[in-house]
Amino acid sequence: MKASLSAKKRPLFYLLTLSSPILFFLLLELGLRIFSFGHTYPLFVDAKGMPGYLQASDQVIKRYFNDPKQAPNVSIDTIYFKKEKPAATFRVVVQGGSSAAGFPYGRWGGLAGMLNDRLEASFPDKDIEVITTAMSAVNSYTMLDLVDEIIAIQPDAVLIYAGHNEYIGVMGAGSALTSAQSHGAKLLFLKLKDLRIYQLMQRVMGLFSPAPPAAQGGAARGTLMAKAAANREIPYQSEIFDQGQQQFASNLQLILSKYQQANIPVMLGTLASNEGDQKPFVSDPTKESATAWQQKWQVYEQAMADGQYPNALAAASQLAQQFDTANSWFAVGQALLASGENEAARNALLAAKDRDQLRFRAPEEMNTIIKNVAEQFSAPLVDVQQYFVMHSKDGIIDNSLMLEHLHPNKRGYFLLAESYFNTMKKTALLQDWSQAQPSAKAWREVPITEVDAILADYKIATLKADFPFTDTPYKVSFPTPNDTVTQLALARQSGQQDWIANMQSLLGYYRQQQDHPQALIVARMLAQAFPSQHGPQFASGMLFLGLKEYPRAIKYLHKALALEPRNSEARKALIYALANTGASHQANAELEILQQQLGNDPVIKSLERTIQAAKQ
Repeated sequence: MKASLSAKKRPLFYLLTLSSPILFFLLLELGLRIFSFGHTYPLFVDAKGMPGYLQASDQVIKRYFNDPKQAPNVSIDTIYFKKEKPAATFRVVVQGGSSAAGFPYGRWGGLAGMLNDRLEASFPDKDIEVITTAMSAVNSYTMLDLVDEIIAIQPDAVLIYAGHNEYIGVMGAGSALTSAQSHGAKLLFLKLKDLRIYQLMQRVMGLFSPAPPAAQGGAARGTLMAKAAANREIPYQSEIFDQGQQQFASNLQLILSKYQQANIPVMLGTLASNEGDQKPFVSDPTKESATAWQQKWQVYEQAMADGQYPNALAAASQLAQQFDTANSWFAVGQALLASGENEAARNALLAAKDRDQLRFRAPEEMNTIIKNVAEQFSAPLVDVQQYFVMHSKDGIIDNSLMLEHLHPNKRGYFLLAESYFNTMKKTALLQDWSQAQPSAKAWREVPITEVDAILADYKIATLKADFPFTDTPYKVSFPTPNDTVTQLALARQSGQQDWIANMQSLLGYYRQQQDHPQALIVARMLAQAFPSQHGPQFASGMLFLGLKEYPRAIKYLHKALALEPRNSEARKALIYALANTGASHQANAELEILQQQLGNDPVIKSLERTIQAAKQ
C-alpha cells in the first residue's frame, strides 16, 4: 500500500523538483521589480502636461546598454500624438537612423517633419500624424526591437530609411557600442534585456570587467562617430563586412514579417550618400604604403594637376587593377568625371565608397538587400538613391545635396521626403490625391527656418572639425551675430532661449518685417509641435487666411475652436474662410453659433453679406 502511494506521489515530487528553479527565478524577478531594481525604457510615454497624448521617450537608447551611463546622448525628436487613435486619423511611423531623423536640422528637416508638412498641405480635410522613431547611431536591431511597440499604436503605414549604421551604429557588426558580437547573441540580448535578473547579472559581471570600448574611445575623441568607430577598420568583403550584410538582411526580413502579420504596409527606401565629393575616410594603408603604389599615385596627381586626364585615368586604372583600394577607385572616378564620362565615373566612385574601410556609408550591397527584401514581401520600394541621382549634376550625388558623407542638406531632405510622398501617391495609401501639393510650392514652404539653417551649418562645421574628417581636431566659432536671425540662432545655441521661446521670437520678428510666408512657416511648426494649444493653431489659421489659402486656414481654425470653442475671433475667421470656399451651409451654421455668443453685434451683418457675396 505504501509502495503504491509512493508511486503516485513520485510524479508530483519530480514536478516540484523541476519547477523549483523556475519558481525561484520568477520570485527573484518579481522581488527585484518590487524593490525597483533595474530599468525599463518604453518607446512611448505619456506626454507631460498634455493629457491624452503620447510621445517618444528620450531614454530609449539606454535600453541597449548594460550600463545606461555608457549610452550616447541621442534621443528621438518629440512629436505628440493622440493616445487613443481616432478612427479617421491616418497615422504614419518613420523608422531609421540620423538621416531619417533629419540631422542636423532636427524634427522638421527629417523624413517625418517634411512628409507631415507635405501631407497636411495636400489633405487639409484629413487628420494626419507622421511620427518619428528615428535617432542617431541605431540600426536594424533597434528597429526590430521597436516593432511591437510601433504596432501597438496602430499605424496605417511604416516608412523605413535605414542601413548606414549596420557596421558602426549601436549593436553594429563592427561597432564599439556593443558587447555581444554574434547575430544570435544580439537577438538574445533584445529578448532578455528587460529582465531584472539579466540586469542583475550584467551589473555583477560589470564589477569585474574593464570599461567598455565606447567609454575608452570616447575619452580622447568627443564625437559620437569617434566613440562608435573606436579605430575599427572593416575591409571590403571581409568577415565583418559580410556579417553586416547578413544581420541587415535577417533583421529586415523579421521586421517586415512582423508588420505583414499585423497588416501594416511598409515602404522601404534605398540609401543615398555622397559619392562625388566625399573622399574615402580610410583606404588600405598597407597596400598604399608600397613603393609601386606611391609611384603611380604621383603620376596620377601630376597628370590631374596638368589637366592630362587620359594619363591620369591610365595611372589611376592601373592602381585600381593592381591594388583595388578605395583611394585608387576614387582617383579613377575623378579622372573619368574630369573626362566627361559620367556614368563610368559614378560606378568607380561607388566602388571607392564600398572599399572605404571606415564604414559610415552603407556599401551598395545594402541597397541590393533592400530591393530584394522589398520584392520578397511585396513592399513598395522607394528608390531614394535614384531620386537623388536624377536631381544631381552629372548623375552623381555630391555636395549639392549632401552636407558631408551621408546627411542631406535642405534640398536633399526635401527630395528624401518627396520620394516617399510620390510613392505613397502611386500606391494610393490615401484615396484622393487630386489636391496634392505641387513640388515647387512645397519647396517654398519647407519647414526649416533661417535659424535652423544657421544652427545646422554650425553643427556640420563642428562635426567636420573632428574625427574622421580631420586627424587634428579644432574649435569652430559660431557666426558673428550681425543680424536678428543670427542673434536668435546664437540665443538658442547658447541656451539663452529654449526652442519655444526662440520660435516665438522669430515669429514676432517676421511679423514685424511683414514677411508673412516666413512667419507662416514658424507658426505652422509651433502648431504642429503643440497640437493641444490654441494660440499656434489660431496664428497659423490667420496667416493662411491672409494669404487666401482658405482650405488650410479652415483646418487650423477648426483646431483652434476645438480647443477654445468660445473664441469669437477664431469663429469669425472660420466663417470668412468657409464662405470663400463656397461652403455657405457650414458658414451659416457657424454664424448661428457666433450670434448666440455676440448677440446683435455689427460683425454678424458683415459676415452675412460676405456669405451672400460668396454665393454669387
